[in-house]
Amino acid sequence: MNSSKEILIIFTRYPIVGATKTRLIPALGEEGATELHRKMTEFTLVQAQKSGASIDVRYTGGSQEEMRNWLGNEFHYTEQGEGSLGERMERAFSDHFSAGAERVVVIGCDCPTNRSATIRSAFAKLEKFPAVIGPAKDGGYYLLGLTRPVPELFRLSQWGTDAVFQETLAVANSTGLYIETLPLLGDVDYVEDIPPLISVVIPTFNEAKNIADTIVPLLDSFNTEIIVSDGGSSDATREIAEKFGVRVVSSASGRAVQMNVGARCSRGEILLFLHADTTLPANWDTIIRETISSADTAVGAFRFRVRERLFGISLVEWGTNIRAKWFQRPYGDQALFLKRNLFKELGNYPELPILEDLALVKMAQKYGKITIVSQWAETSGRRWQRYGVLGTTLQNQVILLGAFLGVSLFTLTDYYRGKKSKMQ
Repeated sequence: MNSSKEILIIFTRYPIVGATKTRLIPALGEEGATELHRKMTEFTLVQAQKSGASIDVRYTGGSQEEMRNWLGNEFHYTEQGEGSLGERMERAFSDHFSAGAERVVVIGCDCPTNRSATIRSAFAKLEKFPAVIGPAKDGGYYLLGLTRPVPELFRLSQWGTDAVFQETLAVANSTGLYIETLPLLGDVDYVEDIPPLISVVIPTFNEAKNIADTIVPLLDSFNTEIIVSDGGSSDATREIAEKFGVRVVSSASGRAVQMNVGARCSRGEILLFLHADTTLPANWDTIIRETISSADTAVGAFRFRVRERLFGISLVEWGTNIRAKWFQRPYGDQALFLKRNLFKELGNYPELPILEDLALVKMAQKYGKITIVSQWAETSGRRWQRYGVLGTTLQNQVILLGAFLGVSLFTLTDYYRGKKSKMQ
């Protein structure tokens, strides 16, 4: 038995077709339900490893050899054994406390919004409190942590109901045990609980210096796909992206054209359009799903921040975020996202040479509000570094004014790219 001070127990089962996530079989089929379980377990293990705790995988439905062949040799595997869920959890806690563990946490594999930060938070709380619990939206819990054996918690009147969380709190109260509570999260019991697929479309042209930094944070997500729509790069952009296992498609050059090509190649219910020099915060996929689930939201975007801390850039950020929030005009480097059906209803991105992001947002306002989330998307400050904060800001304002006055967008594009064409 593992003698580490912090133990993370993961309850799961070996993915046997027809015997896994059976409530989802009518909607997904036997293979589909099994594949979903496999993905959720693998994702949970990735989050668990980031928590830093020693991991004990408590499994059922397969052999230890099958589990190792599936998930690898770096974990400790223990068969759950006989008994109710409560009896099996009680036994798991008892085993580790008997071996000298000081903080023990148990989680399942059907809550893909339970990320490493939440797991780490649970262990941190156990340094101050005797117990911690993470309530699930279905009335159960997705996490339970203890600093000592409390067998009464595992002897509830019944398991698998919407009263498990409240009954657990009542039992804890009757024994004088204080339980610290984590955020409420949803787990996957029915098909409507499955997080909708998010397709991330990244238009690129010679972005070898930035594309890896953009892709890496995207990989820490559940049920997402990444599509790089390349407009004819002559550097290593495509090769770098392909090393991360993302899909790379070819397109004619032009950001709007490339984003439309990427969207046509995607499968997601939600579309996220991300510039190749912009990075997203942790839990970006959860943030997007929660935001876009609001019936009155047409398009969502992140707050704007420039990565490099240049003199005067804070004022630019302030003005951009004021415009985005109060005037409903976010830019494309704030990572615009919306549902696929609305994107189709809008006729995709207008294939303009410039300002295609503002054109899309303006059309979308007829269908709902533009929601700016509180988290930041960080974009490269390369244009501000090249032309200066004041110069770049003035250039942007000239372009907006020119568009308002009816100047050709092709002329404005030449001006934006620094060509020697005259305003006309």
